[in-house]
Amino acid sequence: MLCLPLAALAALAEYHAIRLPMAYRVFTIYHPVYAEPFSAEGVPALVWFTSRLLWVFAAVFAAGGLVGLIRRGWALAGLRKCYVGAYALAIVHACLVFRLTGIVAARALPLDGAALDAVGLFELRCVRLAPTVLAAAGVALLHVISLRRATLELYAPPAPAGPALGDRVLENLRTCGRDPRYRRSVLSSAAAHLMVIVVLPWLLLLRGCVEPYLVPWGSGTPAVTRVQIVQRRVKKKRKKYILRPDSKIIWQAPDLDESDILKQVDEDTQLTHQADVAAVHGKMGAGGGTRGGWPEGVPGGRLRFIRVKYRGGDWDDGMDGASAADVNFLNFIRKEVPFPVARKGEAHAIGLLRKYPPGRAPPFLYLTGESDIRGVSGKEMKVLRDYCLGGGMLFADAGSAHFAYAFRRFVAAVFPDKRLVTIADDDPIFQMPYVFPHGPPPLWHHGGRRALGVKHRGRWCVFFHPGDLNDAWKTGHSGLRPRLAKGAYQMGVNVVYYAITQYLEMTRKLRK
Repeated sequence: MLCLPLAALAALAEYHAIRLPMAYRVFTIYHPVYAEPFSAEGVPALVWFTSRLLWVFAAVFAAGGLVGLIRRGWALAGLRKCYVGAYALAIVHACLVFRLTGIVAARALPLDGAALDAVGLFELRCVRLAPTVLAAAGVALLHVISLRRATLELYAPPAPAGPALGDRVLENLRTCGRDPRYRRSVLSSAAAHLMVIVVLPWLLLLRGCVEPYLVPWGSGTPAVTRVQIVQRRVKKKRKKYILRPDSKIIWQAPDLDESDILKQVDEDTQLTHQADVAAVHGKMGAGGGTRGGWPEGVPGGRLRFIRVKYRGGDWDDGMDGASAADVNFLNFIRKEVPFPVARKGEAHAIGLLRKYPPGRAPPFLYLTGESDIRGVSGKEMKVLRDYCLGGGMLFADAGSAHFAYAFRRFVAAVFPDKRLVTIADDDPIFQMPYVFPHGPPPLWHHGGRRALGVKHRGRWCVFFHPGDLNDAWKTGHSGLRPRLAKGAYQMGVNVVYYAITQYLEMTRKLRK
């Protein structure tokens, strides 16, 4: 019991000694904005030193775990020195975390698209230090056990008479010391604060719990200035015809289709619409205000991006740390609106939709992939169907032609009485906040060139984009031209805006 944890610590230290320099290089490659500030602050040298120090600690812990198997007094003393070394390693890790996060905060470097505030800095440090604190607490328990009389009897008999230091410490913890009432009150207060500040927020992130989706409160407008371009018609002089009385009469009148008149009418009645990008800044929402947000929202709410997790290939396509499609999309929205936007996406199993309070479910769920959609039970299909018909939207994005075919079968199973239909180019989903006069932006066409959807009571409850918006959202845009990539972001904003606005309208009675 005293030796095996040291062997585990040795393996962990060796793993991080190998991984730390490589992880730093990869991080600076994918986040070049950090490279120069970190280099100026001496972070590369700090990473190199920490890596070498981890090798030393790995060797010490491995040697201590082997020596501790020998039942001698000097072996027990060696174990205790290794435990002290574990405390030292925890302090080194804490210093490294505080140093790096301090640089990020001091230089206002973007993390997930936004600079760290005081709360974000505290949360980041807590997340990075929590495993180390737990490991140090476990080592402290082993250290106390190594000071007990039974351990001394095992390693260096005969043990001194009476309880040893470790026994007295454990007894003190069990009986709450000389002033039990004071000790219990202090421990109760500390436990209550820990539960509210740390444990409950952590539990909300577990599989069995969900955080109600709170739409940002405010008032905005989806109106985007449309510029109507019409050809100016120049009035032509009428030709005068002189008729000869002895001319022949033509009885056959020319067909309208054979003339240029129909073509000219088409050109004259064709309108080209153009979006004023500045019109959407700070206005996205409903209610007609200028600050953005929805009157049906909640103060302190934020826009979140939730995707469907299923058992199939590449359900999380593009959402890894390197591609960061969801983070990039949220960052684009954050630049366009004044209300709070989440820093990263979330993944939910379909079954979790049942746990949301009425009227506080996600207005949309994002679904993507490159192969089959597997592992969705009949009960989960019913949950998804009820969610969509009750106000939510399934926002699907084809990552490949295989997925496009699989999604059509999936929709047929979820909605046996409905079918995917083509969404017209003049549909409101293509008009607000950004205008797409010719439908969705042309991308890879994995599943065709036209957007498809399922309509229920005049509202699109399923939106299927066949051209892989996700690929355009990835870091580097998968080689796509910036103009087309921007169109992919804007198309995503249109779908999100439509989904939120329709969901709030559909579920208004549930929130009263």
